[in-house]
Amino acid sequence: MPELPEVEVVRLFLKSKLTGKKIFNLEILTPKSFVGDPKKILNQKLISFTRLGKQLSIHLQNNLIILFHLKMTGQIILGDLILGHPTPKEDKANLPNKSTRLVFTFSDKSRLFFNDQRKFGWVKILTQAELKDFQKNVGIDVLNPQFSDKYFYHQLQSSSRAIKLVLLDQSKFAGIGNIYANDALFLSKINPKNSSKKISPKKAHLLRQNLIDLMKESISHGGSTAKDNKYIHPDGTVGQHQYHFRVYQRNGEPCLTCQTPIKRIKIGGRGTFFCPKCQK
Repeated sequence: MPELPEVEVVRLFLKSKLTGKKIFNLEILTPKSFVGDPKKILNQKLISFTRLGKQLSIHLQNNLIILFHLKMTGQIILGDLILGHPTPKEDKANLPNKSTRLVFTFSDKSRLFFNDQRKFGWVKILTQAELKDFQKNVGIDVLNPQFSDKYFYHQLQSSSRAIKLVLLDQSKFAGIGNIYANDALFLSKINPKNSSKKISPKKAHLLRQNLIDLMKESISHGGSTAKDNKYIHPDGTVGQHQYHFRVYQRNGEPCLTCQTPIKRIKIGGRGTFFCPKCQK
């Protein structure tokens, strides 16, 4: 699933390409993938693009919002550019194809396709109030100024679960996924199995800063592709952050600090990577 940096790359790209355009038509090919009245967004200008964690919002001239969540296999195709997790074997030259769920046509005749092979992703039309209510149980975004030391430590203290699981809890922190949780814990020298409640204020401060720094670093690299080679950068190439992983997907490889082989375990069903020597 795309994490905060990957969705932020999508947001920045769409902002640069779509701001000011009007929606001429919306074709719904898979009703399950769409919630709302499509007539309410026709002839509306795209004003701004925002993001909360892994959710992307397009704000319209009439104050309605188009909310996207790519989930596992969702992708946005704009012209010949693919954003998200495409399926390489599918024919992208002839769109719509069997995975196309929605087709947005703009006033200049350009089109945006929402494709999703597994149908987990969705698009919703919401009012400002509905968006606020829909996201009321989502934690503060890692790149939001309100993601403070005080907030972060308070959330860690509220659970005795493994720190790795707490970091992935979107009701506490919006946007942290498996990649960045693994690497931030490594940089902070924290064992992913340690109880969240037992993390000291000093360690919490370090962990929070490493999370922020990793997110910004990954955005500058165009996001992560990992070993599936499926996350596509807006210029059609893959993201480059996978070449900067500290422990994620490096099972058996030497630790970058002490050369001890990186270990892989499962915590809460999620693959977890750490250095058994550096992370106590």
